[in-house]
Amino acid sequence: MVKRLIISIDRDDDLGQKTGIASPVIGRENVLQAAVRLILADPEDSDANAIFSAIKIYDELVEKGEDCEVIVIAGDKSVGKISDRKIAEQLDAIQMKFNPNSVIVVTDGSEDEFVLPLIYSRFKVDMLHRVVVKQSKTLESAYFMLRRIFNEPKVARVTLAPIGAIFLVYSFFLLLQHPEWGVGGIILFLGAYFLIKAYGLDKLISEFMEAVRKSVSEGRLSFIFYLGSGVLLLIGISTGFNASISQAQPHLAFASFVFYSIGWITLSAVSIAIAKAIDAFSEGKKIKKYITLAFIAISIGLIIWGASGYLISPEVRDSVYRFVVVVFAALFISAVGLLFTRKR
Repeated sequence: MVKRLIISIDRDDDLGQKTGIASPVIGRENVLQAAVRLILADPEDSDANAIFSAIKIYDELVEKGEDCEVIVIAGDKSVGKISDRKIAEQLDAIQMKFNPNSVIVVTDGSEDEFVLPLIYSRFKVDMLHRVVVKQSKTLESAYFMLRRIFNEPKVARVTLAPIGAIFLVYSFFLLLQHPEWGVGGIILFLGAYFLIKAYGLDKLISEFMEAVRKSVSEGRLSFIFYLGSGVLLLIGISTGFNASISQAQPHLAFASFVFYSIGWITLSAVSIAIAKAIDAFSEGKKIKKYITLAFIAISIGLIIWGASGYLISPEVRDSVYRFVVVVFAALFISAVGLLFTRKR
C-alpha cells in the first residue's frame, strides 16, 4: 500500500501506438523510459509532456519524504467505449494492487479529462494537474500548429472536415447558379454538425463507418445493404427537397419535406438494421435486437408520416382518420416485432 499515486492519463494510447509500450507503466524508471521513447518518436506529442510532468511531481513528493508511486495509464486509439473500458480495467487493477489513500491526476488538458469520472469513482483525488505546453507567438509555432492540423487524423477530423464540407456545399450550389441555396445549405450543415457533436453522435457515425469498412474488406453481403441505405437516404432527401420548394409557407415546406422523404429514410434505416444483423450473424452474435430495431424504425416512420400528412392538410377529415389508423398500425408493428424477437 502506498500513500499516494501520480497517474498520467493517455486516453487515445499515443504511447502504445508510437512506441509499442503497453500500459499501465508503473515505477519512475519505467515511466521515464516510456516518456523518453515517446518524445523521441514524436517531439510534438503533448502526452509526453504530461508524463514528464507526472515524474516531476513524483520527484518533488519523494523529496518531501512522501510514500508515492507514478503510473501511466493508456486507453485505445478507438477513443470512446473501447478506450474507456481499458482505462477502467487498469484503474481497478491498480486499486487492488496499491490501495492508495489518494491520487494526483496529470493530463494534457484535452480529451484525457473525459475519463475523470472513472477516476473519481475509484479514488480520492487530491489534485488535477493540467499540462499546457508553452509556445512562443511566432511564425514557427503557427507552422507547427498547422502541421499538426494537417498530419494528425484526430485533429484533422475536427478542423478540416467541417471546413471542407462547407466548401463542397457552397461550390455545389454555386455550380447550380443558386448561391443563396449554398448559404442555406451551409447553415443546415453547421446546425447538424453542432448537434452531432453536442450529443456525441459522431461516435455512432464512426462506428457505422467502421462497420462499412469491415464489411467491404471481408466481402460480406451487408455491404450491399449499407450501400443501399445510403442511396435510399439520398433519394429521400432529394424527394423531400423537391416537394418542399413548391410550398410558400415555412411550416408547410417542412411538413412536405418530411411527408415525402420519411418513407425512403425509413427504408434506409431498415436496410442498416439488416446489414447490422448480417454482420452480427457472421460474427456469431445474436441478431434479435437488430430485428427489433427494424420494426421500431418502421413504426416511427409511420407515425412521422401520418403526423406530417396531418400538418399539410389538417382541415381534411380523412387526414385525421389516416393519422389515427397510422398510429395504431405503428403500435401493432412494434408489438409484432417484440413478439417475434422474443420467440427467436
